[in-house]
Amino acid sequence: MPKVRDFLTIEQAIIHALKELSDEEIYSATKKKREDLVKYSDPKKSDRNITHRDSVEIDIALMKKDKGHPLLDVHHAIMDKALAGHNQKNTITQSLLHMGARIGRLMEVTEKATDPSSPGGTSISKNEKDEIYAALKEVEQKIASLKKSIE
Repeated sequence: MPKVRDFLTIEQAIIHALKELSDEEIYSATKKKREDLVKYSDPKKSDRNITHRDSVEIDIALMKKDKGHPLLDVHHAIMDKALAGHNQKNTITQSLLHMGARIGRLMEVTEKATDPSSPGGTSISKNEKDEIYAALKEVEQKIASLKKSIE
């Protein structure tokens, strides 16, 4: 089994967006061509910083297609990692709020997957399982973060 990273990278999130969005959708969201995003997804290139506005617009375009918000997830993960282990009331409260949001996402993904009109019908498809596992992993990470913040 491959090693699972602690969290997605911005490059991985952009690669996901490139798979899910057409050239027209990318241009409509960012006023940039697919090739511009491809260079942002290459960790070997030095000039690969995506603008905040473009990352928001890409996540909005993906959310309109029910494909999640990977760049926002990366942003949250980077912040969570930077604040891990801080035993402060605000951090604990923030962890609980984020956990609630992640549980909500898990519920939403699971509900969509079990809907008879979903791509898998009454059975859960591989893609739906992957989405459920990813959402479950996010909840598990928030629980672990909360445990660290109260130690």
